[in-house]
Amino acid sequence: RRLQADAFPHFGRKKIAEITAPMVLEAMRGVEARGAKTMAHEIRGHISEVFVWAISSGLAEADPAAMIRKALSPAPKGRFAAVVTIPEAQELIRTIESHNGRRALVQTKLASRLLALTAVRPGVLRVVRREEFEDLKGQRPIWRIPAARMKLLKDQKQDKAYDFIVPLSKQAVATVEAAIKGAPDTTLLFPGVRGQTAISDSTLSQLYLDAGYRGRHVPHGWRSSFSTIMNERASELERAGDREVIDLMLAHIKGDVEARYNRAAYMPRRREIAQEWADLLMEGLEPPASLLKSS
Repeated sequence: RRLQADAFPHFGRKKIAEITAPMVLEAMRGVEARGAKTMAHEIRGHISEVFVWAISSGLAEADPAAMIRKALSPAPKGRFAAVVTIPEAQELIRTIESHNGRRALVQTKLASRLLALTAVRPGVLRVVRREEFEDLKGQRPIWRIPAARMKLLKDQKQDKAYDFIVPLSKQAVATVEAAIKGAPDTTLLFPGVRGQTAISDSTLSQLYLDAGYRGRHVPHGWRSSFSTIMNERASELERAGDREVIDLMLAHIKGDVEARYNRAAYMPRRREIAQEWADLLMEGLEPPASLLKSS
């Protein structure tokens, strides 16, 4: 899919031996231009793999993709392991939710699903309380994350004006409601085994490891999944303005911006993107209530 989208249109029907380093670099510059620097490195790697096969088969003499590796813009550092296509993301969710290991409690699986749908930081989700959700039965359901749990300056954490608003998709609402039904006797949405404290920092991470995703995806990786997939989709559909909105949905507010304004900025479009993401991600998957039936 990546080659079809970002390589084949540049190379056309040329013989593989006719493809040069400048051609590959030009194709990757197009990927970089939409802000997907990590993706550019990954696609270059895919192209290089094709040339390794071609060279060993006598169809080419050199690997032009290998030659341009250092010419690409550096990929962002500290990137968390993450799947970056919808089919991969759906398969991940299926694998996690069908896993029956020691850490695979129903509430943990529901936490994983809500994390995927909202792309918030795992530390924020882990200790969420029911009271933070508003208008779950209405037309504009939201999750109001207290400023104290956001990455803010110390004085901002004490100011409710900096609470972060997450618009909830229909699928996210259904997940919250399933979690409430699954743990009716606690104010925490995702209680641990004993029910009085939240799931631990390692609970979600260990579930992903136990399910076989070591080095492939971590809970924090859902933020990269959402950003990569929705930014690519915005580029394909020529919705350039979505990039700023997606950053805002991830709470990527640079510098001392007017956070009092940004907490609710672009809310109609944020809600549309959240629903679009949920529809893509959850297509063909069982509703969250099915996890309660299987427990």
